[in-house]
Amino acid sequence: MCLSETSSLEDWLTWQEQLHVKEIDLGLQRVSKVYKQLAGEYLKQPYTITVAGTNGKGSCVALLESILMSAGYRVGVYSTPHLQHYNERIRLNGKPVEDPVLTASFQRINQSRLDTSLSYFEFGTLAALDIFNHASVDIQILEVGLGGRLDAVNIIDANAALITSIDIDHVDWLGADKSTIALEKAGVFRPQQKAVCGDASVPDSLREFALTLGTDLLLAGIDYSVDIQAKHWCLEPQNQRSTRYSLPSLAGDHQIQNAAAVITLLKHISGDITVNEQQIETGLKQTSLPGRLQKIATNPSIYLDVAHNAESATALAKFIEKTDNQGQVYAVFSILADKDMAAVISPFKEIVNHWSLAPLNIPRSQSISAIETAFTQQGIETYSTHGSICQAFDHAKKQASKDDLVIVFGSFYVVAACLDTV
Repeated sequence: MCLSETSSLEDWLTWQEQLHVKEIDLGLQRVSKVYKQLAGEYLKQPYTITVAGTNGKGSCVALLESILMSAGYRVGVYSTPHLQHYNERIRLNGKPVEDPVLTASFQRINQSRLDTSLSYFEFGTLAALDIFNHASVDIQILEVGLGGRLDAVNIIDANAALITSIDIDHVDWLGADKSTIALEKAGVFRPQQKAVCGDASVPDSLREFALTLGTDLLLAGIDYSVDIQAKHWCLEPQNQRSTRYSLPSLAGDHQIQNAAAVITLLKHISGDITVNEQQIETGLKQTSLPGRLQKIATNPSIYLDVAHNAESATALAKFIEKTDNQGQVYAVFSILADKDMAAVISPFKEIVNHWSLAPLNIPRSQSISAIETAFTQQGIETYSTHGSICQAFDHAKKQASKDDLVIVFGSFYVVAACLDTV
């Protein structure tokens, strides 16, 4: 296929999906080689914050973006995956870039790569870096897609790094225990770099690696803590006065933990990036992120959440338990084949009254028969199966009365399919 910057975004993306032999191909050699060729004209790289972790990355990126924009900085964000439109992955000052900006960048990358093969994700990462350079952003926020050490965004030596929670996920690529996974996440650290880890139970392997490398790392539970009240919360740095903040616009106690890590990082890098307390407050209140405890309807209340592993599922279950819902709880659910399905559904056994199940109909999806088997093994009998997520969602909405609650979770693909019907 002969493509140019005037070709459609859809054509470019279809071509990229077929270009490389592997969907996921961790490693920095190929993408670094192309970036050096692509970025040769740029004299100065934007100030870079890299965000890694298992859960909460997208939320922390959105919080950083909102606060820094409230402080007047020109901000570029690269965050994956998208929910509805590819353009969501690359944002300039809070807005997804337009198709022509993407296709022009894809053309520049294609000309620079020569015979080097790139994956779909690598193409997107290079496009984000290229677009941010062309737009002369003040700060670029890069979300790690998978792991950290070998993820494409790690070709950039970030000025600062934020590690969110660490849990077992993507075991085929990252390992089967938290200590090993933590080391993969810590791969984004650099010597003398300012960094924060928002996981109070982080394995020692991450802390020891940062110490050996000379990273200036602050840890949740050691260097700072959080006190959550009904209508506000306090960030309590070690041996310093606490600061009171409003609850963030993103719902759930886990979002307060994310906000605490973000604010701690911003204070840690205050010698380079200046943000005052009012700008932090404004940013907390204005943060928006689809698919994270996103309430899309009332009577019945409907929440969409991309929870897809044990930790995020537990956070969602805790949120539901704290709501004032007096009726039944209906769940729309599916999941990818590489996830620990039993761990994801277990927190909801005593919460959900009826499940609507459907396959995702993509190569990595779990089969409906495997989902049914998992539910039977968990002793869950109140479920129905459907041909698609849209059908499952429609069924749940029709069954629920105005006093009930509907939750949609299990995968980004589940949430995206339901958003498409709204």
